[in-house]
Amino acid sequence: MKPKDAPLVYYEPLMISVHRLLLLSLLPFTLTAAETPLAFNRDIRPILSENCFSCHGFDEKSRKAKLRLDLPEEATREHKGGTPIVPGDLAKSEVWQRIISEDPDDVMPPPKSHLKLSAQDKATIKAWIQQGAKYESHWAFAAPKETPAPAAGHPIDAFISDTLKKKGLTPTATADRSTLIRRVTLDLTGLPPSAEEVQAFVASQDPEAYSKLVTRLLASPHFGERMALEWLDAARYADTNGFSIDGGRNMWLWRDWVIQSFNDNLPYDQFVLQQLAGDLLPNATDAQLIATGFQRNNMNTHEGGTIPAENLVNYNADRVKTLGEAMLGLTLACAQCHDHKFDPISQKDYFQMFAYFNSLGDAGLDGNAGNNSGPSVNKKTVLKALDLPTLPDRIAGLKLKLATPDDAALARWVGEQKALLAKRQAGLKLHPINLLKISTPNSGGGFTVEGNTFKGLGGAAYDILGETPKIAEPITGLRIVFTPNKGKPAKDAKDGKKAPVSKADFVVSAVDVTADKVAGDQVNIHKLQKFARVTASSWQPEFPAIDVRAFHPRRGWSPDLKSDEAPHLTLTFDQPITADKQAYITTQVYFAMGGKVPQQGHLFAVTGTDDGTDLPADIITLIGIPAAQRNESQRRQLWDYYAAKSKGMEPVRTDLANAEHRLKSLTDPQQTMIMAIAAKPRETFILTRGDYSQPGEKVSAGTPAKLPALPAGAPANRLGLAQWMVMPENPLTARVAVNRFWKQLFGEGLVTTAADFGFQGAYPSHPELLDNLTIEFRRSGWDVKKLLTLIVTSEAYKRSSAPTAKHQEADPSNTWLARGPRFRLPAEIIRDAALKSSGLLVPQVGGPSVNPYSPFDLWREVSHYGSTPATAQIFVQDHGEKLYRRSLYTYWKRTAPPANMVAFDAPNREVCTVTRGNTSTPLQALVTLNDTQFVEASRALGERLAKRGGNDAAKLRWAFLEVVSREPTAQELTVVTKTLARERARYAGDAARAVNVLSVGESPRDAQIPAGEHAAWMQVATLLLNLSEAVTRN
Repeated sequence: MKPKDAPLVYYEPLMISVHRLLLLSLLPFTLTAAETPLAFNRDIRPILSENCFSCHGFDEKSRKAKLRLDLPEEATREHKGGTPIVPGDLAKSEVWQRIISEDPDDVMPPPKSHLKLSAQDKATIKAWIQQGAKYESHWAFAAPKETPAPAAGHPIDAFISDTLKKKGLTPTATADRSTLIRRVTLDLTGLPPSAEEVQAFVASQDPEAYSKLVTRLLASPHFGERMALEWLDAARYADTNGFSIDGGRNMWLWRDWVIQSFNDNLPYDQFVLQQLAGDLLPNATDAQLIATGFQRNNMNTHEGGTIPAENLVNYNADRVKTLGEAMLGLTLACAQCHDHKFDPISQKDYFQMFAYFNSLGDAGLDGNAGNNSGPSVNKKTVLKALDLPTLPDRIAGLKLKLATPDDAALARWVGEQKALLAKRQAGLKLHPINLLKISTPNSGGGFTVEGNTFKGLGGAAYDILGETPKIAEPITGLRIVFTPNKGKPAKDAKDGKKAPVSKADFVVSAVDVTADKVAGDQVNIHKLQKFARVTASSWQPEFPAIDVRAFHPRRGWSPDLKSDEAPHLTLTFDQPITADKQAYITTQVYFAMGGKVPQQGHLFAVTGTDDGTDLPADIITLIGIPAAQRNESQRRQLWDYYAAKSKGMEPVRTDLANAEHRLKSLTDPQQTMIMAIAAKPRETFILTRGDYSQPGEKVSAGTPAKLPALPAGAPANRLGLAQWMVMPENPLTARVAVNRFWKQLFGEGLVTTAADFGFQGAYPSHPELLDNLTIEFRRSGWDVKKLLTLIVTSEAYKRSSAPTAKHQEADPSNTWLARGPRFRLPAEIIRDAALKSSGLLVPQVGGPSVNPYSPFDLWREVSHYGSTPATAQIFVQDHGEKLYRRSLYTYWKRTAPPANMVAFDAPNREVCTVTRGNTSTPLQALVTLNDTQFVEASRALGERLAKRGGNDAAKLRWAFLEVVSREPTAQELTVVTKTLARERARYAGDAARAVNVLSVGESPRDAQIPAGEHAAWMQVATLLLNLSEAVTRN
């Protein structure tokens, strides 16, 4: 046994046993000294880094036997007892002897490390030593070198073709035109081309058609949206703060800046510099201030009990990690607690980088503010929204529509209301519910329960668990009776409303109900009941009962307490609770605007029809007057109520509200977080083991010692850091950017570890090409559009992705690019493509985030739904055009990201993500087949097909072009034609089923199309939208 931590070589280093000699002869000779010389960076460093450097590398504290294998002068000098590596001599190289040893006390890596060299690894190391054991400095830390292209022609293809010849691979032919237009349109805009665009491009005889297509796509406003997608992941952009409360924040102005920067082709060096130090530039513009939100996208916490100093360390550690992975391609975070175990980055280097951000003025704990923490500014968006000039006229038109009476529509509504009023209280019965438990989101006590009455409520929300009565008839609704409490008056309302002012007043902002045979303490255990009607005993003018159907912190129902009747709400269910579900009812009641919660409450199960109406008494009177007898004032009053409250005018009201909100968002200053130096910058210390409470040596801001020094005269702040990032001597920033853009277009970078260019990162598949592209990128003025043009016009990019048998055998991962790239589309593009093909997509660029459909209100599972004033606790679905915005604008709650995108590997954005996962699971098919957004897209596409002119075959050909950008084969056309015939027959005999399937989604359907015909085409659309090609980039 050797002494612990002994030098690598001690006892009889030159004695080689017979079994070692046998091992030498039996190792596979896949590599020999006579073959092509091995390259240390390409062939050897990855093996040593993975298996050796953690104990024999840069980190002095974890280094064993005082031996370094990452430095040639250390690895090849004589140590006590022998020499680790003797170039050209295996017998004298103690490292090799340890590798082939069978003695568990001698073998390297040691068994307890759980690392093991493969036979191929051993053969490679053996051949390298035999060839002279030549070391190289790490490729990524060396300045890019320009290499003359091996042949004339396109500068990318020359290098790739040369590699293919050496590998004995023949490239595939250029892809057909329909594939090309789909590929490049998806890559540069994130949207598929229309059927008409495909047909025009395929039919074009213009030899410049492709280059003109690329130019058009780069000029599209949707280019910036596509380019922003990856950067939002890297910058960990989200609309909430993360951690426990995960309250909302307002950062979309920064997202607008990113989109506009790409559209404007802002030079990438400025893209980096402004995000790191825009606030420190002379006479900083609004855009440059907004840009610094990049390093305010980190999570922050308001949670009581956390330690502000520790939080600040966590925030700045996240900033260093993000800077390293997103911009430098370095895992700087690995040096937070100790020297990096693989890369030449010391803990001192780490905290010198940390110091650049430790001077910020953000607080470690700023309370549950419900929005942004400082420093922040109020600025207008920098986005150039193309729809902005049209918004005033659009708003005026919608207001005119609401103000202009439609006698026919009003007459229909009056008739419906008369019929409902005639049924009031028909068969109405109230059945007391036996209350079992009352709780609040943050507390389980403080209540007393007596029968169906509860007392002692507190908080802004509570859950009520009750046992339903034993009755045979279906329960059609629920009544809640409130007893006002003499408390504080409600706070002033917003949204142009006046708050209730009586001390007894209260506002119920929402009610949720679930029912099941199994008890659930909280309402989120089971599926929510939908309400067909919500009525009340009375209400104040600005607070009708109907407002409890959708939560809003400043809206709801408030009773008119002048009435003698005990105030109550009656909630009529869309679907009655049948006997098999009649065991337990859980009800959650939310209160708004600070009004005191009523002291007592009663719950009753309802059977029969509801006992109230949501119509004010004066409107009921007007309805009773025959139309011919109403005077002009009465007609205007009735119409105004109809326009403001009826379901028939709800789409117009929604469109108006959305348009007004967009105009306000684009023209009014909005709050956004920025970086700014604190009035008293904090000092920075090396933290022992990264622990905020163990400061050690004091350090100043600086960059890693193994990389080029800061430029002369650079200030010792973030501006100096930014200048260092983009100076010509920095070997990383441009390389990392070029690789990331290549990865976006090919699915994999030339360096497959896009966030790690360090010792454990992958070696470039085409190093000379990467260096040449890097040099050309900087020479062009860091011109992103020029770089992308160069890539997408190469033959390597335009090749067919169909592999040959030899390709699959020799290069299954397409490392050498003998064929075109093929990969599944990102989650957002899958959704956007379905919306575009369906005709539902609203192509507005920029603006605040939106809340499209979400299954089962998933926010409930993670939110502190009773915590105020925290925002983003209760999911409130948007309506109208906001349902159909591009996925880039979907509200991103870190603890509950959009479910239909998470299924396709979208990250939660809690930390920097440079490369998303790429899974293939049944959940993905369940999303595209069942998610409301996709089912509605199928319905809308089916409607487009049903209304389109021509015969079925012509419609189906167009559908293929629209969804997958190509004509169907004869076999495919036959299959889909048979599918259409089968679905027509199925729905012809089941009209109710057709109506039901067409009811998914809020977009209106054309009632002129027979339901059966529409449903049949909808199923065809579903089939096409679920083809592999529809979610794949070929």
